[in-house]
Amino acid sequence: MAALVRSLGLPLLDRSGKPHDIQQLTSADVIAFYFSAHWCPPCRHFTPVLKKFVETLQSNGEQSLKVIFVSSDQSEHDMWKYMYDSHGDWFALAYSCRDGKERLERQYQVSGIPQLVVIDAVGRQAVRDARGEVMAASSSSTQVLTTYLGWKTAVGATPSAPVQPRPLHGELLPGLCVRICGLQGAPEHNGCEGTVRGFDPQRQRYVVQLGEKSLSLRAANLLQLPVVQVRSGEDSTEWFEAGIADFDVDTGELIWEQDGKMLRGRLGDPSAPRLKAGTRIVVQGLQAETAKQWNEHIGQVLEYLVQVAPDAQLKIRPGNIRIFPLP
Repeated sequence: MAALVRSLGLPLLDRSGKPHDIQQLTSADVIAFYFSAHWCPPCRHFTPVLKKFVETLQSNGEQSLKVIFVSSDQSEHDMWKYMYDSHGDWFALAYSCRDGKERLERQYQVSGIPQLVVIDAVGRQAVRDARGEVMAASSSSTQVLTTYLGWKTAVGATPSAPVQPRPLHGELLPGLCVRICGLQGAPEHNGCEGTVRGFDPQRQRYVVQLGEKSLSLRAANLLQLPVVQVRSGEDSTEWFEAGIADFDVDTGELIWEQDGKMLRGRLGDPSAPRLKAGTRIVVQGLQAETAKQWNEHIGQVLEYLVQVAPDAQLKIRPGNIRIFPLP
């Protein structure tokens, strides 16, 4: 793929505006030219769908799709604003390379935008309607993976091991707010809050969006900040939502804000928050022989149970679960 892109004379830039080393492209990569512009309403509708498609692949360990944005924006400023505001971590054809843009449009008969062109190793269009396939697959991660496998077959990319979705009970869900902690190599990020975007099972890392940056982090470096249910008092029967603000590692207490005050409590205490269904927790301290195997496993809270595997659900006391640290 590197030789093909180089033969086309295309100067590529990464999302930060720096030139991209084309030699980093491999025979396992799938190249997709994305012809688009911010002024185009159908483009603004399709771009987030394409972004979700790529992020679904990445969260399931598939990193080989390389999107190259070919801009029809009215200025270079508009192009970069569109990328920063709406795109994923994609490449872009340098805006100044208008000859290259026009050559690509002629070669792939681009008469309107948005258009997504997936090419094979010799530069031929390999997928007839890539945009339509992305739209059709958008509602299911399984369909996204199946669609992309079809692309790889059509392109003739070097085959890799099949990618299967990671069981949801054992991972932090995309969209969860987390606080970064305990980083040794990049301590400047400790204390910063970000959003989980996905999970890379090959590297066993979470992709966390931190402003305009995306970081790849271990679970142990993420403090969940889930929404929980709290009461106005121990005798109150009315529950309302609040956000976890911190966790005291020394005492095992959750810290949350309620009525303008910072309160503390352990899971299971009468005044402590109640975890909502779907919250990810770590099982700990189980003594029964049949249950010990689940200690230090991540599970998700159901209404009255904790799901620790696709076919295993346990009834666990609040004192035997925690939200931090993750294993």
